[in-house]
Amino acid sequence: MLLRTGSYSLKAPSPIRQVAPLATSRLTAAIAVTVLTGWIAQIDLLKNFAPGMIAMNPFTAGGLLAASIALFLRQPVDAPKERSIIGQLLAGTIIAMGGLNLLLCSHNLVGPRWLILPPLADGSLVEVNGARISLSFVLIGASILSLNWKSSRGFRPGEAASAVTAVIAILSLVAYAHYLTGSYTTSTYTPASLLTSISFFFLATGILLARADRGTLAIIVSETAAGMLARRLIPLAILLPILIGALRQTAERAGLYDPTFGPAHSATTFMVLFFAAIWWTTRMLFRIDTNRMLAEGARQKQEEQVRQLNIEKIAAERASQAKDDFLAVLSHELRTPLTPALAAASYLAEHENLSPELHEQVVAIRTSVQLEARLIDDLLDLTRITRGKIELHLEVVDVHGLLRNSLEIARDNILQKQLDLILDFGADRHHVWADAVRLQQVFWNLINNAVKFTKKNGRITVRTVNKDGRFVFQITDTGVGIEPEQLDRIFRAFEQGERSISRRFGGLGLGLTISKRLLELQGGTITVHSEGLNRGASFKLSLASVESPKPARVSRLIGDEAPARSLQLLVVEDHPQTLRVLAALLRKQGHTVLTAECVQTAIKLLEAERFDGLISDIGLPDGNGCEVMRVARQRQSLVGIALSGFGMEEDVRRSMDAGFDHHLTKPIDFQALKKFVGTMAERANHPAS
Repeated sequence: MLLRTGSYSLKAPSPIRQVAPLATSRLTAAIAVTVLTGWIAQIDLLKNFAPGMIAMNPFTAGGLLAASIALFLRQPVDAPKERSIIGQLLAGTIIAMGGLNLLLCSHNLVGPRWLILPPLADGSLVEVNGARISLSFVLIGASILSLNWKSSRGFRPGEAASAVTAVIAILSLVAYAHYLTGSYTTSTYTPASLLTSISFFFLATGILLARADRGTLAIIVSETAAGMLARRLIPLAILLPILIGALRQTAERAGLYDPTFGPAHSATTFMVLFFAAIWWTTRMLFRIDTNRMLAEGARQKQEEQVRQLNIEKIAAERASQAKDDFLAVLSHELRTPLTPALAAASYLAEHENLSPELHEQVVAIRTSVQLEARLIDDLLDLTRITRGKIELHLEVVDVHGLLRNSLEIARDNILQKQLDLILDFGADRHHVWADAVRLQQVFWNLINNAVKFTKKNGRITVRTVNKDGRFVFQITDTGVGIEPEQLDRIFRAFEQGERSISRRFGGLGLGLTISKRLLELQGGTITVHSEGLNRGASFKLSLASVESPKPARVSRLIGDEAPARSLQLLVVEDHPQTLRVLAALLRKQGHTVLTAECVQTAIKLLEAERFDGLISDIGLPDGNGCEVMRVARQRQSLVGIALSGFGMEEDVRRSMDAGFDHHLTKPIDFQALKKFVGTMAERANHPAS
């Protein structure tokens, strides 16, 4: 809870505010009950607690008991309404009782005769509810009644009334301590007893601390240097004179020194003790300030470290973003020139009129371009995996189907090296929960490695089995093998074993690293075994198998056959060679092709013509291919194919959000593009109803 005193906002320790009022009210009640018991049972010792001392009047004891109960009921800030009303009624009764006594004592300080009680058996006098006691009751009742009230300027009458009551009680206690007999006992005047003065002091203190979160007392109970100083010195300033006076009178009556020496002795003792208290408090404050300065220094140092870490973090994030941007641009710049080469090579490789020698050279060109594209993909994949930015789209996948596709991709290389391929698909449960594209990438890496590192006329064996509820794939070759000391390094990035092998077979040594990381992300494992150099290698892959899905009806897929009719196509590409080659190849397929090299030209063509399909690059000099697709969707119904040299998952997502139906990453294989164009022809022949 925050406390506000003047312009300060302080935090008061709750135990003082909660414990002090309860403790003082209970102590006062205990004294009053004890005295009342003494009067009822006629036990004199319970009336004054010491022979010869003034006894507490039973009417005073009753008033103090009522005041202690009223304070107990009113003390909680959130006290129930009924409880608070009872406390207010008791406080009002106390005010009325004290006021009536004051009125009766207005001309005679001794008070009403019916309140005067005879001395006790030992001669001890009994106090009379005179002006001092009556005034104290009025002040105590008023302070309890106005406990939660303050004026518009912040004045708290309850606090002031309690303070005056405490001063009256302290004066009486000082008189007792210094044995000022004339001040508290004469033949006609009997002031408050020692028990009464102590009780009023307790009540005043409890009332002041009951709302210490407000007003002046908030400073005293606050966790500040000022509060700590006040809590140590104020009690000493009150108690030391009383204790020293009592000790002085005891020593004088015991004859330890002459009474004329008493005042000097008392003053000296007070100075020494108060100085000691100040020194003790000062040392404590000094330690607190020292610790605070050390803590402040440590905090500033920590803040500086945090600030430096934030600066480094921001710099690292900027460097990371710059790296991402650089890799994206590098990927685009490396892929784009490969697109016309791969598209042309893919088209020519299936041309029937090519001579065998020329066909072999075209296939070599296509293979080299595909390998170059694979190296670029490996670099980007490794970066994504390392930084946790790779996205997986998990589904139930038929692994045997992926294996057949991967083997079909490698078919030409297997035939070229005249390898003996042995297939044993023995797994009955061959469905797994995985990302089909990424899992096929793993299979392609393993099969491609086996083909690449196996000599001509060698043998490759592919087996699948089920073991312990898992699907196990194993590929074994008779290739160059792996030395035993290299087995632990084979899955590390950029590791291919001996340099001679790297120079001989090429590659960056990233395929196995990427495969292992991709498998681990999908809950799979991969291991390798080899007897040594020139003794082949065996890779084993394991994934948890799942139940095969129920067969579903699927529509007829478009194959490689020629489209049913000629299509009107718009090709948008800012790379002149790629645009020229793609347009020429599509025209040879019988399609009408219009071209554009920027967004504005493409939009003008879309406004003037109707198209069956849009084939657009994503990165264009005056905008983005996604803008072209959005405009196309607004004006006509067509199939969109996005081309991108960046190859990031974010690029694919953005293209799909813009309305593209397919996404091809450069360099583009013309056969894949031809299949997607076939989809356009299928839609044109069978429009949606």
